[in-house]
Amino acid sequence: MGILDLGSGDEKVRKADAKKFLTPGYSTSGHVELYTISVERGMSWEEVDCSLQTSPKSIFFLVYRPNTGKQLKLEDVPSDDAVAHWLEQYTSSADTCTHAYWRGNCKKAGLGLVCEVGLRCRTYYVLCGSVLSVWTKVEGVLASVSGTNVKMQIVRLRTEDGQRIVGLIIPANCVSPLVNLLSTSDQSQQLAVQQQQIWQQHHPQSITNFNNA
Repeated sequence: MGILDLGSGDEKVRKADAKKFLTPGYSTSGHVELYTISVERGMSWEEVDCSLQTSPKSIFFLVYRPNTGKQLKLEDVPSDDAVAHWLEQYTSSADTCTHAYWRGNCKKAGLGLVCEVGLRCRTYYVLCGSVLSVWTKVEGVLASVSGTNVKMQIVRLRTEDGQRIVGLIIPANCVSPLVNLLSTSDQSQQLAVQQQQIWQQHHPQSITNFNNA
């Protein structure tokens, strides 16, 4: 599906959580990490106050919306009584989609699914690290949940604290089964590492001979 860039514009990208899993290979250096990324793309009224710039020669403004941030099209802004409406939509758009906000209901949400249309706060799950070592597992989970129509998407992001992350987006409904699968693999690898360390402690001469060879 191509590459999705986050953190290169006005959105605020924050790493909310991280889970680390050992991957096959009996090495503590081989691992994958599943990041929970929170993206805030909206704009508070306090930020609006700091950003308003007007020109006596123009009646048009660069518009920032509470839920989707800066707009590309210049618009004529009528009056100052937009504040209350701005605050209302800014607060609501944290967890209420555009359909529910304007129509009072959302067909997708009514089916128990997550709708993120118009949300200012969005969550992405990103798998990075030695992804190729668990690629078959990831494909299996995505296929079991999404069927044969599996679409992979790479994300490239930069967090507020300057960390750069490149990884594979995991759909929200695939996170739980993938975590369960990776946790089982992680436990197996940790056990294998422990057994290898015990063997090395009891056979130091073998390691010395191997290194000399």
